[in-house]
Amino acid sequence: MKFILSALLLVSFGSHAKSLKVMQYNAENFFDTKYDENTHDYTYLPLNVKASIQGHTEACNEMTGFYRNQCLNLDWTDAKFTKKIVNLAKVIKSYDATGMGPDILFMEEVENLNAVNKLVTKGLDKLGYISQVLIEGDDSRGIDVAIISKYPVIMSKHHSIIVNGQKLDTRGITEVHLNVNGKTVALFANHWPSQANPAEERIAAAKLLSDLAAKADADLIIAAGDFNTIETDSPYPFSYLKDFVNAETEARNMGVQMNAGTHWYKGEWTSLDRFWIHSSSTIPANYKTFQIINHPFMMQVDTRTGDSIPMRSDAEKGTGYSDHLPVGLEFSL
Repeated sequence: MKFILSALLLVSFGSHAKSLKVMQYNAENFFDTKYDENTHDYTYLPLNVKASIQGHTEACNEMTGFYRNQCLNLDWTDAKFTKKIVNLAKVIKSYDATGMGPDILFMEEVENLNAVNKLVTKGLDKLGYISQVLIEGDDSRGIDVAIISKYPVIMSKHHSIIVNGQKLDTRGITEVHLNVNGKTVALFANHWPSQANPAEERIAAAKLLSDLAAKADADLIIAAGDFNTIETDSPYPFSYLKDFVNAETEARNMGVQMNAGTHWYKGEWTSLDRFWIHSSSTIPANYKTFQIINHPFMMQVDTRTGDSIPMRSDAEKGTGYSDHLPVGLEFSL
């Protein structure tokens, strides 16, 4: 396992803030333009790079339909990668009216630390982000989870998901502890196995998360990410998170108005993207601040239903943002 950590031990712009602002965002295929060996990094590359990779065409031909065509023909240039950075940064800065973005950002579908660093230096520069963590996981396609923070990192570790003694070909869970004004905040970044996989794999992720959080010695424990879990999953993975509080559920119970979900698929909204707060936390969450961020610029009209849905990223045109909506939550320091 390769460990990657970038953290500058500087004083955070947000170090004296009275609230801690946290955001969670699935970035939808945030890949750089370089070929990462030992992964199935065949699609998001410039055409001249694709031509130089032995076995590229054969690998693409194992795919079907849209994915095969994109693998063979997408010319993922530096200009398109930069446009992706600009688009993601626009969403992140829209967290609130300050334009300064959240204090902590969880991200999924990120290829590597280079992509994260480029986002910070090109798209989020001068906003106070001092720590970037991405630990290469077990996903054969090479996508990972990342955490960006305005606070310094104390420790970070990757945890693989194990089923029947075998490591799953999936992202795993990244654990990061931050020093927030002298208090420890433990973060668990998740991107659970998709709905194409059996619920048992998501249950394994839920059990792992529950065990890790129980061992964390922290003033605040936050689990966030794309949990790929729907209400009809059986057995239900979230039933294993008994020591966590679902932030969206709490907010809706308080009457907070928000979008119907974070992900639109086949005419229905689901909340794949969530915050879970461990019950042992002593830093309180302000659940009334919970938001599903769906500014008009991020949305488009579905031509079949007339519904307003996420304007997903179009790699060829360089337009759009993500097929997921981000969520935000604040904590009282």
